[in-house]
Amino acid sequence: METPAGSKRCPDCGEDKDVSEFGRNRRMADGLARYCKACFRRRHTQSYRKRVEKQGKSVRERVEVPDGEKHCPRCAEIKPVAEFGRNRSHKDGLTDYCKPCHNRVMQENRIKNHGSTRNYHLKRRYGITEDDFERMLAQQGGLCAICRAVPGTFVDHCHRTGQVRGVLCFNCNNGLGHFGDNLVLLELAALYLDGEILWPEFVILPERRRGADSLAPTRNYHLAQRYRLRHEDVERMVSAQHGLCVVCWDRPPEHVDHCHRTGDVRYALCLPCNTGIGQFRDDPGVAWRALSYVEGSGLEEYAEAEVSDEELRSLIEAEERLRTDFYTRAVRVG
Repeated sequence: METPAGSKRCPDCGEDKDVSEFGRNRRMADGLARYCKACFRRRHTQSYRKRVEKQGKSVRERVEVPDGEKHCPRCAEIKPVAEFGRNRSHKDGLTDYCKPCHNRVMQENRIKNHGSTRNYHLKRRYGITEDDFERMLAQQGGLCAICRAVPGTFVDHCHRTGQVRGVLCFNCNNGLGHFGDNLVLLELAALYLDGEILWPEFVILPERRRGADSLAPTRNYHLAQRYRLRHEDVERMVSAQHGLCVVCWDRPPEHVDHCHRTGDVRYALCLPCNTGIGQFRDDPGVAWRALSYVEGSGLEEYAEAEVSDEELRSLIEAEERLRTDFYTRAVRVG
């Protein structure tokens, strides 16, 4: 019996089907697969099951789910697609497992491949292992590399180069972050805690603060209770500072700073400087050690750096542009 034009007989199901029901196979004379798509899928599934069973594994049965939902093979529940994460490499754009199961699988894989979740994060973020961390901490005597007062718990690294520097406590690590690893700011903060303020000759006056004329109803109460000041006293202090923080001379002051030991009000500082000084426990010794710590960790890097004549000229030109821009906008106050 002849096959109608534009169709082909599948030897498995014995039906004459349109050629569009067959896949492509360039090795065949007609360029089409031997079996129709439905039969090929069934034969492939059977073959796959036999191979998997020989390996002692089981095949997950296909579960029919309504639109807008998906089956999680780990918890065996059908959940809305919103309960699944995103994965662009999958056909449906979703992860295999729901979010809780996905998190558990990821944690199990990290423990299996890296020994622990902590070891995985240390390798991924800092390029060190738990053994490296413990060795580094032992070299520091188990204490923070800066304050030497409490145990070190956080890996500290240079945010510019990514180089690991040491193990710090939460306060010292956070304090360095507030000062942005800036050696100048760390020195100014240490001098400030020692009672010395470097008053600049030129400053760039800040724009008038929003809401400077409005006063919160409880402002005077809190100032009086905590610092024995009035709002007018704080405004005079800020005005005497030319509207700038007396540590960085770069940002408007937001907080009244005081000595945590005596309670004496010192000056008004911006949020990063005030918080950074608080993290260093108002201790000038800790601030000086933080400066030495950051300086010492960068000596080798600077010693090995080589700058060409062209790069040096570019740096000088950039510095001159910054200097010109500063004095164009700056006002003499000293």
